[in-house]
Amino acid sequence: MVMRRVFQMAAIIVLALAVIGAAGPAMAGAPEITLRAGHDQPPKSMYDEGHQYLARKVAERTNGRVQVQVFPAAQLGSEVVMIEGMRMGSIDIVDAHVANLATVVPELALFSVSYLFKDQAHMERLINDPKFQQRISQIVEGKNLGIKVIGFYTAGVRSLYNRKAPVRTPDDLKGMKIRVMANPIEAKVWKTFGAIPTPMATGEVYSALQSGTIDGGENSPSVVEGFKYYEGAPYLVMTEHQRSLALLMMNERRLKSLPPDIQKILLDTAMEASDYERKRDAELNTEAIDRMKAKGAKVNEPDRAKFAALVGPIQDEVARDMKMEDVLAMIRAAAK
Repeated sequence: MVMRRVFQMAAIIVLALAVIGAAGPAMAGAPEITLRAGHDQPPKSMYDEGHQYLARKVAERTNGRVQVQVFPAAQLGSEVVMIEGMRMGSIDIVDAHVANLATVVPELALFSVSYLFKDQAHMERLINDPKFQQRISQIVEGKNLGIKVIGFYTAGVRSLYNRKAPVRTPDDLKGMKIRVMANPIEAKVWKTFGAIPTPMATGEVYSALQSGTIDGGENSPSVVEGFKYYEGAPYLVMTEHQRSLALLMMNERRLKSLPPDIQKILLDTAMEASDYERKRDAELNTEAIDRMKAKGAKVNEPDRAKFAALVGPIQDEVARDMKMEDVLAMIRAAAK
């Protein structure tokens, strides 16, 4: 009897040691720091590709000390809501289109004006200019919002889609109700093009196209495909009127609370993730156009010069009103 109890106790001890041994490495491998990163696009979109790159590389470079949790598809709210959450500290990292960020940093509305960039190489030259990066950071951080700019994403190259017909010149847009973002500059641009600008939330666009409440909208091809707008609006017109800038940002207090080595890794990797996101966006858009064409979308190239000629005065006017003449000068200089 005594021997049996000894054997039972020994078995219990061995089992306990095995459990402790199994739990030990898992506990040791748990991240010391967890950061919440949100965006409003679907999984595998350009934003998601950038965030996932950031999460993967930060985990590698910190040996698992830092985990970046990615919340796609507006799980943490719309961009405007996430910006506020980041300011309050409930979200650590957010990227946002400058049109939405302009709700708290009005100067960034300059980037809502069409045809600021002649092509992708022009935009890349600007984004990679340290003087431009410093100026944009100064504008955002000068608002004392508790936000630190850590990278420069793209929200895609926006083009027109509609349910009626191909569009080759601004004259073809007359009378068309085009969904725009809730930004007065966007509305002014599309009114100048001859359309009837119609502000509308993203979630309402698909049904509005199906019902005829709107005739079309404008967005990057990958977003048009992701939300299946081409089903109700099969005419994709490659106006390429806006090469959209989105800022990757972090709660400033949270960033400063991290150890210096972690801060450096995070900031360096955020800029790398930005480069990766912009490259992936270009690839995703090309792939999206090919898939939509295969599903019946009709793609045409308009006379972009006729569209661009209409907005030069608006660029000057907005830059003057926003006291962003120096930034507009940087943009134009980068075109050369």
